[in-house]
Amino acid sequence: MANDQYRNSLGLAQPKNRPKKLLDGFSNRKSFSKKAVPENHRSSREARSEFGSSPSSSINLKEQFLYLQNQHQELFEEYSVLKQKYRALQENYERLKAEHSTLEDDYNTLKSDYKNLEESHKPFNVRKILQLKFKKRADKESLEKRNIIQNIQISDEACFNTYLEDVIKSDTLRIPRIVVECVTIVESSDKFMKSPGLYRVSGNHNTIQNLRYDINSDNYKKLRKQKTPHEVCGVLKLFLRELKVPIVSLALLNQIIPGPSDMIHSRTIKVLELVNSLDELRRNTLRFLMQHLKKVADVEENEMDSTSLGILMSSCIFNETLSDVCPQRFEATSAVPRECTRTMIECYEEIFVL
Repeated sequence: MANDQYRNSLGLAQPKNRPKKLLDGFSNRKSFSKKAVPENHRSSREARSEFGSSPSSSINLKEQFLYLQNQHQELFEEYSVLKQKYRALQENYERLKAEHSTLEDDYNTLKSDYKNLEESHKPFNVRKILQLKFKKRADKESLEKRNIIQNIQISDEACFNTYLEDVIKSDTLRIPRIVVECVTIVESSDKFMKSPGLYRVSGNHNTIQNLRYDINSDNYKKLRKQKTPHEVCGVLKLFLRELKVPIVSLALLNQIIPGPSDMIHSRTIKVLELVNSLDELRRNTLRFLMQHLKKVADVEENEMDSTSLGILMSSCIFNETLSDVCPQRFEATSAVPRECTRTMIECYEEIFVL
């Protein structure tokens, strides 16, 4: 009571449901913890149950169910169509994957073959050919001082550095014997004919010079005992280069075939006209030499085709020294001799036989 009076004096609100006695406070604890709920506040569950029980709500749910069922059916049909397309694309992918694997294997094989071919076949370098062509050879006096060759007078030479008419002829073919000997030695050995870089690889210079003086003495024993064909080919090229009058002169060539444009059309006829204008000795020598070069070009193992042989042998046959011509004009000046030599090799039957 004293507390009540004190609270009233302070103007504080009195607690509701205050227990009258101390024991009532312990026995009626639940009454203090629970709040009174208004009657008009109903649970949402009761409200939903009443709403669901109405006829209009049941109709709406049925329509929604039918709508969702139709949507599900359409989506299922679209899924079936997409699934078929996916299977078709998957089969196409597997097929393309197999084709890609096959093409990749073929590409790797071709790449490996091309690499091996590129490593085994070295293309011609025009600059290197020019350097070799204009390279200064050691003269006879320096070779004699180094005891590389014997002291034999140039006037004693019967084969090199002379005229074709003065060279010793073979007994059967009536052409220079040195040409017959060199060609016979190269063709008699299958190993020589299949040697890579035949007529392109330079032989030993000292050996060729020693063979030179043996051949001038009409001695071919050492030439026939050579273990590689490059020295034999070097002797033949040296003989052709040192002819005082070449097999085909540039003056005659310029008269019949003035420029490269004349080789575009009817080049076989032009070359045939050039060959027929030669004397019998030069024509027979050229025929024998071209027959040999055609055999060389037909052997794949030596890596020498008609184009390669045309580049190498044209300077020997036409003997275009070009000592007074600058290297920049080398290609234009040697184009016609090169094409003539290639044509004589490729069209040997039409030019020399028919």
